[in-house]
Formats: sequence, C-alpha cells, structure tokens
Amino acid sequence: MTEREISPTLGRLILGAVGALAGLSFWGLVDVLPDLIERTEWPYLFLTSFTASFFIACLALIGPVPAARAAIASAGLGLVIATLLTWAGQRFEGVDAFMQTGHPLPIFFLLTFTPLPFFIAKIREGRWDDYSALFAHSWDIVVRYAAALLFVGIAWGVLMLSDAMLQLVGVTFIQQLLRIDVVPYVLVGTVLGVALAVVNELSEYVSPYLILRLLRLLLPAVLVVVSVFLVALPFKGLSNLFGTLSAAATLMAMAMGATTLVTTALDADGQSAVQGRVMRLLTQGLALVLPALGILAGVAIWLRVDQYGWTPDRLAAATLAALVLGYGASYAVAVILRRDWAERIRRINVVMALVVMAVGIAWLTPLLNPQRIATANQVARFEAGKVSAEKLDLWSIGREWGHAGVAGFEQLAEMQVHPDAALLAERIEKVKNTTSRYSWRDTENISAQGRLAEELQAVLPVLPVNVALPDGVLSAMGEWRLRMATEACGRTTPAGNPECLALVVELVRDNAGPEVVLFYVLSDGRLWSDMLSTRTNGDAYVVAPRMNGNFAVQSREGAEHLDALFSGEFETPSAGINYLDFAGQRLFFAP
Repeated sequence: MTEREISPTLGRLILGAVGALAGLSFWGLVDVLPDLIERTEWPYLFLTSFTASFFIACLALIGPVPAARAAIASAGLGLVIATLLTWAGQRFEGVDAFMQTGHPLPIFFLLTFTPLPFFIAKIREGRWDDYSALFAHSWDIVVRYAAALLFVGIAWGVLMLSDAMLQLVGVTFIQQLLRIDVVPYVLVGTVLGVALAVVNELSEYVSPYLILRLLRLLLPAVLVVVSVFLVALPFKGLSNLFGTLSAAATLMAMAMGATTLVTTALDADGQSAVQGRVMRLLTQGLALVLPALGILAGVAIWLRVDQYGWTPDRLAAATLAALVLGYGASYAVAVILRRDWAERIRRINVVMALVVMAVGIAWLTPLLNPQRIATANQVARFEAGKVSAEKLDLWSIGREWGHAGVAGFEQLAEMQVHPDAALLAERIEKVKNTTSRYSWRDTENISAQGRLAEELQAVLPVLPVNVALPDGVLSAMGEWRLRMATEACGRTTPAGNPECLALVVELVRDNAGPEVVLFYVLSDGRLWSDMLSTRTNGDAYVVAPRMNGNFAVQSREGAEHLDALFSGEFETPSAGINYLDFAGQRLFFAP
C-alpha cells in the first residue's frame, strides 16, 4: 500500500515525523557532533553524507512507495553514497580540502536523485526501465520538492511576520522558541514533510504537465538561437570560442537545456508528445544541432588542455562535455534513422541516465581520480619542456590536489638536472614557506617582476648613452608593462634600432632623482610611453600618469617616431615642467 492509498492524516503524520527527524539529525550534525568528532575526520563526512542522502531520498520516495520500503531503499542508497564519498575523500588530508574542490556536492546530488525514479518504477510498475514511468516519476519528484520548498519559504516568512507583529504588543514567545538551537531545524523539517504529504494528496492537481507544456514553448526560440549561432560562427571567427572554459560552459549549458527541451517535447509516450507537424520538425531540428554544441565545447576544452595541460576542473569540464556529446550524438542518430525516432530517443534517455550514474560513481573511485591524472599530466609536461618552471602552477599541485599532488610536488622537487631546476627549486621553496595562495601569488608576482626587470634592463637602450638607469627603476613597472617592453626590444625599427628606449631626463625639478621615460612600440605599431618618477615623497620610483593624449592613441607609426628619439630629436623644458617635445608632439606627465 502506498502513501497515496492511506488516509491523508496518516500520510501527513508519517512525512511530518520523517521531516522532524531529519531536522533533528541535521541539528545534531551541525551543533552537537562537531564537539565530539573533529570536522576534518572522515566519520563526520560519512555520517553527514549518509544522513543527507537518506532523508532526501526518503522524503521523495514516501508516497509513491510504502514508507518501509522507502526507508530501506534510502538507507541502502545513503550507505553507498557515503561510502563512495568517504573513499574519494581519502585522496586528501582532510574533509575541507576535499570539499573545496567543488566536485563532491554535484556528484552527491546526482547520485542521490538519479536512482529514485528507477526505484519507484520498479516498485509501482514492476519494471525499472519503463520509460513512461521513469519520465513521470522524475518530473513528479522535481515538482513535489519545488512546491514543498516554496511552501517552507512562505511558512517561514509568515512565522517571521507573526513574530514581528506579536513583538509590537510585547509577546515574544516565538522569538524565544526560535532561539532554542534545535527548534528551527525541527520546524523546517516538519513543515517540509507535511508539505510533501499534501502535495502527494493533490498529485492529480499538482502535476508536472503544466511545466512541461510551458517548456515546450521555449523549443522554437532555442532552436533559432542555436541555428543563428552556428550560422554566424564561421563569419565572426572562433577567437572568442576556442580555448576558454567559460565559452565551453556556455555551450554545454545550452546543450543541456536543449536536451531537456527535446525530452519534454517527446514526453513519456507518443500520445503525450507534441503532435503538430511543425513542432515535431522543430524537435527533430533541435536534436540534429545538439552534436555541434557538444563538439564545439569539447574542442574549446581540448585546446585549453593542449595549451595548459589537465587540471581537475578541466577534467570535470571534459567529462561533462563527453556526456553532452553522448546525448547529442545519440539524439541526432535517432532522428537520422527516421523510423521510431522518438521512441529511440526515449530509450537513449534511459541508457544515458545509467551512464551518467556510472560516471558519477567512477569519479569517486580510483577509476577516475582527477587529481592523480592532472598531476601526472603536469609533471610530464614539465619534463617534456611543454611548460616552464615559471608557468607551472605549483600551488595547485602541492597544496590543492591532495595526496597525488603532494607526490607530484615531491617528484618535481627531485628534478635536479632539468634546465629550469634552479627556478623550480626557488618556486617550490616559496610554496612551502607561504600559508595561502594569495600570499604565494604576491610573492610570485614580485619575483616575476624582478626577473622581467632584469631581462629588460639587459636589452634596453638608454639615452644619454653615458647615463645608467637608476637602481630599481624598472621594478616599478607592472608585469604586463615589462612583458610588452621586453617583447618590443626584440623587434627592430626601420632604422635598425630596438623598438624600445629609455630616456633619463630631469622633468620634475623637486624630485629626488631623475625621471625615466620608457618608450616601446606595441604589437600593432603604436608608440607607448611611461614616465617613472620618484615623486617628492622619497626615492622609490612609481609610474606617473600621463596628463594628455599619447602617440599610442593617435599613430600607428610608432617605430618611425622612436627612430626620431634615437636621433636625439626631442626637447625637455629648461624650467623643469614635466613634458617632452618630439615629432611635433608634446607629451605631458603628472608630477
């Protein structure tokens, strides 16, 4: 006997009690257990994940299936998920490091919710692979939880409003009750359980069909957007698409949304699916363009990987792209084969749901250890010379990728014969001696600027020729300025001069030292300049802002103007006013 076949009162009592027990359990996990078990210990992760999975599943199953069977199934599911999460967590020193990867929570919800429709279909319809039942139960769970959570929010709002109103007349019992630590947990759980029971009672009225019909309205619009995108892509170029994870994420999100729209259009069976010829053609069209989105997302990710190597996040993105492409390619093949294409897509959905669960499980087992794979790849890239010691993300490897990352970090530290061994050893020591990524990054930026400043000073021409650059002057420039200037020094002007030049001049009378005006030609031919000044408050150089337009804004003939500077065709004011005259231009700087 299911919960829908018993009295409404009993159903509300059962689900209300389960919800209250859920709230009490979470209160214990949050406020009581941490005093007994350290949060970084694995029993806490096991108990938390088991409790969360058990109650989420149990509240969803009670009603469609008998309470006893729902509890047994939820306990089994919770045990499996908690075991897998705890097993996967052993890749790290503690729970916090494991959770900060961002991967456990999505996999937890995936493995908690995806099996539920299969279990309900097996109990109610006798077949776990009955697509009509799976489709109905999946959307039923979504709608029941959404409606119940909405009611919890409304009920909590009414409670807060009631408390505020009663406080106007000096009645504070609601406020005092809510101050008891356990009460908010139990209250929210009870309200959620009762709300789910009421939704179960009104299943004929609170159904997903309204949502499914509304979603169908979006299908033509999404098809138009995707089609315009694919048509415009060759004309607009691929520079904004390939090689970035953000573009890949956009493509995958659209592909997943389109997959959902195709599924909703086909509904549970042929009778419920879209019937009009136009809508069926639009559904087929959307299914046919899905592989293009998956392929483009995959290429975008692969180019990023080819350039920078694997990381756990790129592995997650690649895994998701593979699943998206699996859906898209299967849908497209089903449409191309024509006969029974809609029924074929429904069968594909069952298979792909199982594949998604299998991938989620593999992600929590040694079969797919993203930290191990990423570490091995990064170490191999460094050994092969594909990435320099300066570009290697040592902080992520040694501090964020768990035990596999630490092992790779130690392997890198032992590479004494590599050409970049000295710089690598220096950066490894900095990782060991810093406590946060931010402080390490600051240290890295200072070191990188120092190396770039030394590199630039070695190739930078200086005028007058008998004057040396003041000590430390180039260190005042930011990393991107140093890189642009250094790259410019590697190019030559029409007269054979380097496309960079430093003028040591007296522009500001009251400053502690001379000013240095650094000129360099940008890659597009414009001439850029920066004045490095000590100001009047000390002898540390800073980059002084310009007060007027620059050649970089006006001219693409930067190399010719630079040749004029090399020839001495410039003037500085005798009065110490901060400007330079050259090539018919007057360039002002802030003092």
